Amino acid sequence: MVWPLILIFLGGVFLLQNTGYLPPNFWMNLWRLWPLILVLVGIELLLANRVPWLALAGFAALVLIVGGVATNTGFAGIGSPSPAVSTTTTTDLGGATQAAVTVRFGAGQLNLGPIVQPSPTSLAIMTFEGPRQLEPDPRYTVTNGGVGQLEYQSSNRAGPSFVPFVDGSSNAAHMDLQLSPNVPITSLNIQTGATDGRLDLSKLRVSTLDMSIGAATTWLRFPESAGLTTAHISGGASTLTLEIPAGVAAQIQHHGGLSTLNVDQSRFPQVSESTYRSPNYDTAQNKVDLSIETGVTTITVQ
Repeated sequence: MVWPLILIFLGGVFLLQNTGYLPPNFWMNLWRLWPLILVLVGIELLLANRVPWLALAGFAALVLIVGGVATNTGFAGIGSPSPAVSTTTTTDLGGATQAAVTVRFGAGQLNLGPIVQPSPTSLAIMTFEGPRQLEPDPRYTVTNGGVGQLEYQSSNRAGPSFVPFVDGSSNAAHMDLQLSPNVPITSLNIQTGATDGRLDLSKLRVSTLDMSIGAATTWLRFPESAGLTTAHISGGASTLTLEIPAGVAAQIQHHGGLSTLNVDQSRFPQVSESTYRSPNYDTAQNKVDLSIETGVTTITVQ
């Protein structure tokens, strides 16, 4: 009984994480559950011949669920509101001439756009309001090739981790990230969970965009004058609205399950079963090569 239950539990965790109901950092504490394997084996040896197997399986499953919740939240934090913080951090180029940016944001509201009046040395300005344990921790290094590598990830400070069924605090998390429109962004990697996202890249110089979203509603506007932007978007149960600026050509390829895809074919005619392409795509100066892989998703491209 023990090993099938563990497989079911791990499959459930994968499913909830891929659809955004569990945060990306859930696995960081899950390894602490290994002693529960001994507990489950002991329960089976003790009760296997004394209670019906269905009741035994239900009790063992309850142990796994309680252990997972307790490991990632701590009983002391259940039902207690997390302390809220409001912070603003700035990141300078530090001698870099281009940048690679990664954003990992579990849940809440995420806004991304350009710095309105950037200084010559500015790279990013990040403002966060919400629970302290969800506050992104910026990390920045510059490689020998002059590429600034900037990463934002929840810092896991004191307080219960995000579990939406327990504290409900994720809805209060709000992150605004502004990037300099003067700095070439060689790579923009965005990973979100249950997030309401509004990403305006129209004034940014993004060469490669890689987005992974969970149970999210996302509005994204692509760059206007970045040359070729290669984009890959993957997601679970989500709603995507993708805007391609006027004058920008695009090639759109979609692979997905139970998805609804609405493409403005007056601009991007369908050329095959899963591909849409601007008539001038090959010769356009500014264009987007977009690949979408989704599950149960509603997608609008306009």
